[in-house]
Amino acid sequence: MQNCQQCTGKKWFAHIDKKTGLQRKHHIKTDDGVEYDLRIWKCWRCGWIQEEVTPFIPLGYRTAANILYIDLEVSKSRIYNYGLRVPSTYISSENLDKEAYIICWAASYVGSDTVWSDCVTKKEALKWDDKRILGRLQELMASADLIAGHNVDRFDIKRANARFLLNGIEPVIGKKTLDTLKIARSKFAFESNKLDYISQRLGFRPKDDIRNEDWNRIVSTGDEKTLRKVLKYNKGDVKEGKRVLDVLMKYSGKKDYWGSTMLEAPPYWMRGQK
Repeated sequence: MQNCQQCTGKKWFAHIDKKTGLQRKHHIKTDDGVEYDLRIWKCWRCGWIQEEVTPFIPLGYRTAANILYIDLEVSKSRIYNYGLRVPSTYISSENLDKEAYIICWAASYVGSDTVWSDCVTKKEALKWDDKRILGRLQELMASADLIAGHNVDRFDIKRANARFLLNGIEPVIGKKTLDTLKIARSKFAFESNKLDYISQRLGFRPKDDIRNEDWNRIVSTGDEKTLRKVLKYNKGDVKEGKRVLDVLMKYSGKKDYWGSTMLEAPPYWMRGQK
């Protein structure tokens, strides 16, 4: 993308539709039948909006990054073993019967009360099938400027991308992140770095009570009441996680335009299109 015509800025944030949570696009069809989407961006410095090739529209305020907080609830794997003793550090993959799948997910932008989520059905739970619920999650992650969460770097993003890949969905690679677990570990010495502990110590409400038998019940019977319970727990994690992020974000050492996107020039056939 070219420099901003007003302030010469070169960094861009996705222009998010707050109703859908996805980056705004204009669908274009040329006279020769070629179809493509023009994604819409905001200049990080002055807030002007621009399509990839069309003129700016002034907004007159500084644009903040679109930070999407995500959280996944993942099933247990099913593994066969000779008793409770594990002969080595890891159980052999030959004894893996069913891989863990995503039971449900929740996501919400910082600065918004809207929480998007989805959960497998009883039938899907019994089939260990999470494909239906992953498409929307991938779209939200792909649209965000930054992805945030607690242990999001080591767990949520990698787990989501693994399930995307295994289900024929394009992984979301290369997004910058805000991980509250990393901020807590690097800047503070809490007695525990678990999200629930930090949340309560900062004066927020405790998490809903989820027990080991709840996770077992989902993979064994697909109990619908338990699925609803875990989804509620999942949404609560996102709401409390955003509150923790709001407190810890200023200690992350990141500037407000961190995570903006640098675009290359559009293909020659897109230049000059309206």
